[in-house]
Amino acid sequence: MDLKENEIYKIIGKVENVNTGAHFSNTTVLKKDGTHVNIKLEFEQLQDIKMGKIYEFEALAVVKVEDELVLKLQSIKDIEDVLEADELSELLDYFYVYAPIPMVEIKKGIEGFLSKIENKALHEITKTIYDKHKKTFYMHPAATKFHHAYVGGLSYHTFTMLKLIDPFLEVYKYLNKDLLYAATLLHDMSKISEISGVDGEYTKEGLLIGHLVMQTIDVDQVAKQLGYEDLEEVLILKHMILSHHGQLHYGSPKKPQTGEALLLWFIDTIDSKFTVLGEVLDTTLEGQFTQMVSVLDKMRFYKPKL
Repeated sequence: MDLKENEIYKIIGKVENVNTGAHFSNTTVLKKDGTHVNIKLEFEQLQDIKMGKIYEFEALAVVKVEDELVLKLQSIKDIEDVLEADELSELLDYFYVYAPIPMVEIKKGIEGFLSKIENKALHEITKTIYDKHKKTFYMHPAATKFHHAYVGGLSYHTFTMLKLIDPFLEVYKYLNKDLLYAATLLHDMSKISEISGVDGEYTKEGLLIGHLVMQTIDVDQVAKQLGYEDLEEVLILKHMILSHHGQLHYGSPKKPQTGEALLLWFIDTIDSKFTVLGEVLDTTLEGQFTQMVSVLDKMRFYKPKL
């Protein structure tokens, strides 16, 4: 990369390495053209950079020693705050294993279900929380391992679950669609705070509180801000989020006690297990058994010759 002294360069790339020593800190960034660039950092800037994430770096070319020019970081932006959805989707496909369908399609589908929530309180609460997190939501994994543990996994998992709702509503007409759409859309939203992100681990809040309780608190706070805290539908929404892991030993503070809460648990379980099973079967020959599948009680599954 040819540099000119005192010029500002905007560089979009993925953090591949961070180096620190007693008197230096820098990061190695992979650009879309396959080249690498090294950017010098101040020590206080280290907290703004996470391994594996894409950023837009603004860096100044300065003279280091013997007329050598180096890039010194001036500012950094999350890539989801810089690019539009179609550009971001293309970039994600290049740098990461992304969800099986494009981000633009997932976003359109999820927002379609959001628009179908007719209950005023549920719609406003859900939309407020969604709008607050939507840029990060489409970048985040759904887990650090086991299921949907890739960029975009969180939104893909949510969209798949939303698509499972309508067939159940067709058969079991007593179920409330607005509660199901709202709770499904929000049930894992706090994984954004529970898991640190791409190539990330569980945060302190994630380990000590967990996304079920974190998201219930978020719903409660937003409901109070909007003046809906005393409505029964808000109480049921919070119950659905608290109970969506189904059993106490799976991390649910409460077991499901409404039909909608029971279905949320079931469709969450269905997608988390069937998605992983499909991924394992894709790499298994017909007429053979899979390796042990962790999310399915470490069972092995046969792939029929059909």
